[in-house]
Amino acid sequence: MDSFTMRRLETILDGYIALKVPRNVRASVRLTYQWDDNRLTLREERPDYHSSHWLGSAIVQFRLKNGSWHVYAKDGDNGWQAVTSISPHADFEWEVEQVELDREGIFWIS
Repeated sequence: MDSFTMRRLETILDGYIALKVPRNVRASVRLTYQWDDNRLTLREERPDYHSSHWLGSAIVQFRLKNGSWHVYAKDGDNGWQAVTSISPHADFEWEVEQVELDREGIFWIS
């Protein structure tokens, strides 16, 4: 993936994270993301009060395949499973919106 596209997607995620995590809780929870080739993983992290580190877990993974973004969720074996209720789409922002809506309760606790 070219650096311009990566930066554009990071800008989208930075804006999403700024809205998702209110300022008053950012000392106790944060969302981060990590690139791995054409995969982008969104993580939730919380401080480990026994050390100065943040501990976290992956929430969702976006994978670019053949020009479309596919959404994956963690499965019970610490792997990734395609989310069939969210169809692949060329628009990354649309996919992020579907994860935020989370109609099946896969990603966020209500």
